[in-house]
Amino acid sequence: MLSSTERFYARFVTLLIFIYLVMPILATIVYSFATSWVKTILPEGLTLKWYQQLVTNPDFSAALVRSLGLSLGTTLIAMACFLPVVFYVNVYAPSLKAKLHFITILPFTIPGIILVTGLIQVYANLPIPKSLILVLAIALLSLPLTYQVLNNAFIAHDFRAMFEQALVLGERPIPAFLKVILPNIKSGIFVAMLLTFTSAFGEYVLTNLLLGGNFETLKIYMYRLMQSNGQASSVLTTIYFLFLAFISLILILIMRHANTPSKERSKHS
Repeated sequence: MLSSTERFYARFVTLLIFIYLVMPILATIVYSFATSWVKTILPEGLTLKWYQQLVTNPDFSAALVRSLGLSLGTTLIAMACFLPVVFYVNVYAPSLKAKLHFITILPFTIPGIILVTGLIQVYANLPIPKSLILVLAIALLSLPLTYQVLNNAFIAHDFRAMFEQALVLGERPIPAFLKVILPNIKSGIFVAMLLTFTSAFGEYVLTNLLLGGNFETLKIYMYRLMQSNGQASSVLTTIYFLFLAFISLILILIMRHANTPSKERSKHS
């Protein structure tokens, strides 16, 4: 048991860490509303002018649409490629899970500049759009997160027995997968989709090196604003932070919803 003095110091250190992490975020948010904040402790005034200028800027709208399109395309391709593989390994070939787990770690070991250099050399002379190469590359880099979430969803139940029972009852493989497997892993699929979406939405290195100024996403646009207008970049940073906070809230609600049935069953038992 901790003494009262030890609890006080633990809470004090926790409070200091919290202030250290939160203060830059609060300062950025306040600066995005400030009319001027140069030589004073507090802003000289508050305004929504910077938000209005950013929202009405066509470059911002174009960058937002590109980021959303890139994120949606990456999410759909990642789910279409990885979900059948994870399903096959968990249902038909559990012995391959160790090798697949090793493969999923490889994207962490490949630096972005090496990956982009290899992609350019391999696909430079082929009639393949670089935007498609970018989507596939980001989907590959999201493999560790996507695989881990989907694999955890398959651990919860004996899906092999459920799938075989559906086949014995006369269902074909694809309808059995859609009617039996998907409803039981929908929370895991949704979490994996959100994680893949956010990782693609915030991708900067691959996009900038592979496409550069020809495909300006929100992250590239944010970096360009930081060099020209500090308050506009603070507005964009605030919007980006609120978007990530919203995604995090959705993840928390999904996890709570997924854990509620198991808790209720344990109470009744």
